[in-house]
Amino acid sequence: MLAQVRAFMRLALCSSLLLVVAAGPALAVSKAERHVPSRSQLRRLYYLEPYIRYFSSLSYGPEGARVPADYIRALILTESAGDTWARSVKGARGLTQILPSTARAALAELGASGYDYLYIDEKVFKEFSPDDLYDPALNILIACYLSATYHARYEGRTELVVAAWNAGPGAVARYGNEPPPYRETRDLISRVKGYMSYLGASEVY
Repeated sequence: MLAQVRAFMRLALCSSLLLVVAAGPALAVSKAERHVPSRSQLRRLYYLEPYIRYFSSLSYGPEGARVPADYIRALILTESAGDTWARSVKGARGLTQILPSTARAALAELGASGYDYLYIDEKVFKEFSPDDLYDPALNILIACYLSATYHARYEGRTELVVAAWNAGPGAVARYGNEPPPYRETRDLISRVKGYMSYLGASEVY
């Protein structure tokens, strides 16, 4: 089973790299210590591939922002280890640990676009419940939308994309467009970059 998962991941990686080249600058990943997922984490990631590949292939917002699939894979591994039902003490839910308030704001913007997304029940844009974040498709859609927005804003600097994801764009701005010195944020940056290195994204700039 593990061999099949790794083979699928290699194919997905090739596809995502081609997509990144077509889309423009990818998230810049400097040399980082590799973080190696467990077998169970790779299995979980394997079953999420249809959502990851689809939502990361879309363009978001007026600028047509996009995000590399490997970043989303790394974010999922870091935030939840691929556990759809993960929940933090602060109430963040799902694969990428999104707060309900963040989700509502993102869904209002996504719903206003009028785009007909695969895998998504359009009712969620008007009748959102916090537990909807346990839906892997919806969680990944929101993660791709927000990450693509940050990717465009910070010109693909992974550490700033992750910092904005974790601490908010306001915190990044307060520290002069550099990652804030919060331990949680710095740890998240290290882990995301480490998983991206494992996935083969370290050579993409």
